[in-house]
Amino acid sequence: MAISRRSLLGAGVSAPLAAAAGGPALPAPAVAQVPEDYHLTKRLTADVRGNHAPYAATVNALTSVLGTVRIDAVLADADRRGSRVETAEGRNIAEQYAFGFHWDVSRDQLVRDWRPQGVSTTYDSLGAHVSTVLVSWYDRRRPRVNQGTRLSLVDWSSQRPKYRHVLMVEPYRTGGGFPTFAPIRRHAGGIAWYGNTLYVADTYAGLRVFDLTRILRVRDDRPDVIGLIENGTGDAGDYYGYDYKYVLPQIAAYDNTGKRFRYSAVSVDRTTSPHTMLAGEYTASERSRPKVLRLPLAGLGHAPNRLLGADVRTITSRRGGRTVGRRSIQGAVSLNDTYYLSVSAGRARGTLYSWTPGTSRPTPRSTLSVGPEDLSYDGTEDVLWTCGEYASFRYVYAVDPARAR
Repeated sequence: MAISRRSLLGAGVSAPLAAAAGGPALPAPAVAQVPEDYHLTKRLTADVRGNHAPYAATVNALTSVLGTVRIDAVLADADRRGSRVETAEGRNIAEQYAFGFHWDVSRDQLVRDWRPQGVSTTYDSLGAHVSTVLVSWYDRRRPRVNQGTRLSLVDWSSQRPKYRHVLMVEPYRTGGGFPTFAPIRRHAGGIAWYGNTLYVADTYAGLRVFDLTRILRVRDDRPDVIGLIENGTGDAGDYYGYDYKYVLPQIAAYDNTGKRFRYSAVSVDRTTSPHTMLAGEYTASERSRPKVLRLPLAGLGHAPNRLLGADVRTITSRRGGRTVGRRSIQGAVSLNDTYYLSVSAGRARGTLYSWTPGTSRPTPRSTLSVGPEDLSYDGTEDVLWTCGEYASFRYVYAVDPARAR
């Protein structure tokens, strides 16, 4: 479908992001401060190829033309299926394995171009029984063919988990003023789904923010094309997402403008009041004193969600963050003052540790798969979800942290 220039240039330019049905209302730009100069500065404008168009107006323009697609509609259109891994087999994956699945063997389980990283579930979002699992991936290929990051939407309620990948993109305006989008070539090491909002760890840059009510349907028949292709006839042209039928545009960012911190993993903690987000730091050496930070969240369920600037805090005051004494942290969650860490060991098995502030070092709780990544807590089953990144060890699964080792 060709889109007219007038409809694109005039669509939603001055409308706030919250004007769309279900869209979260974002506060004005602010600086979030934590002790020892850890700062997150909210950014509501894109930074793509020197273009600084407001996210809100650009996303509104895109949704006014393309419409939006709900998560359940994407799952109804799932084009891939994984397989559940039974407990007996799962014990070969992790000591305290509870349940899980592997990806489509021919298309995702063994592919080497993409690696899964972050995991979050319906429990993070709404405090409800897990019916949907989200997993982030990053493309490892060279820049010319690199498609950036994607998000797998997995229907965990089906006996054979069905899923579909959605490409994560950053919206901006072309030189001609048309709204379009570009791939996000980042690591996406951790994700936290809260209400309708998805927070994605952006390593040293901070956090990226997405609205899961703003999924867009685009053309997927040109695997080498992303964004708007202008046709030069007065009409804008068509929108493409490489070979992805759905794209998810970014709506904001929290830029790391303070002390150096590597946002490697993020998770939602529903055991605090109000609910909070945990950010964990991956380092290759314990001498760099890896830390975990806590960031309060505002808003419950489908209400507006945001990080509160003045209330961002660390776990303790030791140099502004809690030093956990463990390198290679890939995931971190907290439950009633007990912290759980997934720690990788290269091509060897990973380990799940528990840790209580005030103790010297974390305690091992379970072996994990090779290459374990992010963590997410499910309070309905009292388990921790994680995923493996390497081909042949690429499972999405839950472990029971309460079992004695």
